[in-house]
Amino acid sequence: MTEGPSSGASPAEDSLIHVALLYRTPEGYGSQLEAFVRGARAAAEPVLAVLPSGGLATAQRACGEHADAVRWTAMEDVARNPSRLLSLYSDWITEHSGRVRIVGEPVWPGRGRSEAVECLRHEALVNHELAAAPVSLLCPYDAGQLDAEILTGAAMTHPWLIDDHGQRRESPDFADPLAVATGRHWPLEEPVPPISEHPFSGDLGSLRRAVAQDPHAAALGSRRSDLVLAVSEAASNALKHADGTCVMRLWSTGAEVISEVWTRSTIRDAFAGRRRPPWDAEDGRGLWLINQVCDLVELRSGGEETILRMHLSCPA
Repeated sequence: MTEGPSSGASPAEDSLIHVALLYRTPEGYGSQLEAFVRGARAAAEPVLAVLPSGGLATAQRACGEHADAVRWTAMEDVARNPSRLLSLYSDWITEHSGRVRIVGEPVWPGRGRSEAVECLRHEALVNHELAAAPVSLLCPYDAGQLDAEILTGAAMTHPWLIDDHGQRRESPDFADPLAVATGRHWPLEEPVPPISEHPFSGDLGSLRRAVAQDPHAAALGSRRSDLVLAVSEAASNALKHADGTCVMRLWSTGAEVISEVWTRSTIRDAFAGRRRPPWDAEDGRGLWLINQVCDLVELRSGGEETILRMHLSCPA
């Protein structure tokens, strides 16, 4: 593996090194991961690996004797919703006094497009939020199986690219992180009917009852309360931070129930809901709470309107 940004070795300053590993073979993936972890061990840099559960055992075997130096975590257990990843990474950095390393693979073959897009928005925000953090972040992408749209997004959100032979280069497609994070490259797809619509005139109690009794919500079983909570928090934000105008829609795909809240407002903080609010904060808890209870949150805000889509998986 080439020294430099791909390995995170001897950075010139305490700042972010953010690299996408575009691998095509399990052997190439394993060799680059082993080199990254081996380099971290030699530099006495703690390593956090957040990987899909299906690949954890493979990654651990690839790292061999160095695997014990890594904190291994299943992505689905801690950040099925990619909006939770930024605070997880920040916690790892602040837990240690020196430079650290992270391997994070939020996108894997079989993950839905909406999920993958939100992962790419997360990757873009990492470049801004952690720019001055002493961390080397390696993000594997299966270039042999992922769609071209997702691989293009990986190149847009990572300053450096490396293949599974260890050849690295600057990404020619790297773009302004905050511009990419708006999601303008990935418009929301229109849902397939039937769709329920519930008017909201400021009465949160009536809205909560309507959502709880909606036929789409029945598929959630015991998770129906999470749906009601998420919609209530989104509508409450419309009352608190906008003019109260709010349109709420609800539909089901069979595997999940999705609620959407449209408001006449603009969220100007790209990190809203991603940073853990201080315990004594009076504002900023609504979106954070929504991200904790939902399996995926899609946010598009601009042009004086905000659309918030909240996904909840149906119990098996």
